[in-house]
Amino acid sequence: MSLMGKFGTKCHMQQYELEDDKLVIPDIGWWAKKKYHFLENYLKIVSKAMKDKWPHRQYLDLFSGAGIARIKGTGELVMTSSLIAASVDNQFSFLHLCERDQENCIALESRLRRYSPECKFKIYQGDANDCIDQVMDGIPKRNCLAVAFVDPFGLHFDYETARKLSTRKVDLIVLLADNMDAMRNWKKYYESNPESNLDRFIGESGWRDAFNNSPTERLPEKFRLRYIEQLKKLGYQFFETTQVQNTSNRDIYTLLYATEHPLGLKFWDEARAIDEKGQRNLF
Repeated sequence: MSLMGKFGTKCHMQQYELEDDKLVIPDIGWWAKKKYHFLENYLKIVSKAMKDKWPHRQYLDLFSGAGIARIKGTGELVMTSSLIAASVDNQFSFLHLCERDQENCIALESRLRRYSPECKFKIYQGDANDCIDQVMDGIPKRNCLAVAFVDPFGLHFDYETARKLSTRKVDLIVLLADNMDAMRNWKKYYESNPESNLDRFIGESGWRDAFNNSPTERLPEKFRLRYIEQLKKLGYQFFETTQVQNTSNRDIYTLLYATEHPLGLKFWDEARAIDEKGQRNLF
């Protein structure tokens, strides 16, 4: 199933205040605001800098959600990744949005049409790894720069999907669940299953030896470095990682940025120079 919106040329969502439209609104932790803050900054920088350099500028969201979420504990409504991408002043030429949940798809389409009615987009209902061939059909092979935001609940982004994205000029922003419970208990969840989520995510089985030879506290770092080495095989050359902490100031996941060009890394560093609290980051 797919939902298509084809309208004019500009997106202007910032002028609207979000409100409860009685459609599904997932709850998220307050720490999610950090990733959305960096994503918004980055998309604004890239879309402005590249608007006259690339005829096609596309945004891919492989785990789109419902477009709006509610912060647990405060009730604050925030834009999530797809609506953030739709809100930049220098519009992307097309948005490819994947989402498994039907209610989320319906809510996302409604909110895009309401808050950003001129955006061009397509929603693919289903698993992103199953929909990726349809997505790739919509990305021009020439004269197209794309950004893919990959924010799964866990390790549900297959390496084969990353490989397909790498056949186009697509920069990646990937949430790595490197400090989640399943990663800390990898022996229980993954070691004996050659078709595990971790095998599909990282794209090789040698991680077992590496993990067995690493102390538990080093596993997140080992995982990140091994995944980066796998992305290098796909042509990505420049990387940056940003840790995200919960209310206890404990690392819970990492945002990984990957690109083929050093200019992309410059844009990403600019995007995360100021955090969501207005504080300057020191790299």
